[in-house]
Amino acid sequence: MKSPSQKIAITITSLIISGFTSLCLAGSAYITNQGDNTVSVIDTNTNEVISTVKVGKAPVGVAVSAINHRAYISNVDGQSISVIDTNKNKLINTYPIKGSPVGLLLSPDSKTLYVADWTDDRLYVLDAISMKLQSEIKNGKAPAGMVMSQDGKKLYVANRDSNEVAIIDTTTRQTSHRISVGNHPFGLALSKNGHALYVVNVVSNSVSVINTTNLKSERINVGEHPYCVTASKDGLFLFVTNTQDDNVSVIELAKKQSIATIKVGEVPEGISTDEQSGNIYVANWSSNQVSVIDGQTQKIITQIKTGDKSRAFGQFILPSTSQ
Repeated sequence: MKSPSQKIAITITSLIISGFTSLCLAGSAYITNQGDNTVSVIDTNTNEVISTVKVGKAPVGVAVSAINHRAYISNVDGQSISVIDTNKNKLINTYPIKGSPVGLLLSPDSKTLYVADWTDDRLYVLDAISMKLQSEIKNGKAPAGMVMSQDGKKLYVANRDSNEVAIIDTTTRQTSHRISVGNHPFGLALSKNGHALYVVNVVSNSVSVINTTNLKSERINVGEHPYCVTASKDGLFLFVTNTQDDNVSVIELAKKQSIATIKVGEVPEGISTDEQSGNIYVANWSSNQVSVIDGQTQKIITQIKTGDKSRAFGQFILPSTSQ
């Protein structure tokens, strides 16, 4: 039988370990603020801004790497890519790049960074550590969102002004297929098993669901002027930002329809799922804040004040590396 002092010591130790574990499990959300040229870093455990990092002019896109301990930021007006050290949340450097960089994507091994040049209809392929240019890929018109298959062999690109999704072989760096979707495709997401590609059609007010095996697709209607999409942690739902309705559509994939809307901030754009908590983070352009949605109850948990004109286009949540 343990003595009272032993019980107290065990309790204190348990509390310390519990607190330490909770701290270690915290991830970070990197939110680009296009209006004030900064990135707000949110601790996803406390849902508080823990750092604000100055970057290039008009930051839009985000890609994060737990392997490289880096957050990559596209500065569309600055014609540059800023790189942040995510251990210290300090700017490492800002690298010039031609054109108008918007979408960013890292390969699964974090060795390669893909940059979508909005105005010159091309993709840049960069070494993600040295930031040296490896090659350029000619693409459709106004490339925006990008996702990649888990094996890193296929790159999916939403070409806004071509109304299509291009599939690029990452070995040959050639386009293998072009799939017609709705008007002005922008944000993309891939299902957990990689069998379905979700494409947000901004002008068509819909999401195209593409079977990545046979490339057949169907559309699901959402709200007004949708922008970006993320899948729930369990993969059963999609969450889509509707910029002109100031809400998020919830799509139940089994029913192939929108089943609810969640009121968020004004002009919601970027959206990502925290794979640890299952919470959904939404960057609101006009209200300068991030809305946090409980992924299970689909209710707003909190609103977090950020910088001016928050966009966060891309997968902006960096998970903890402690698991």
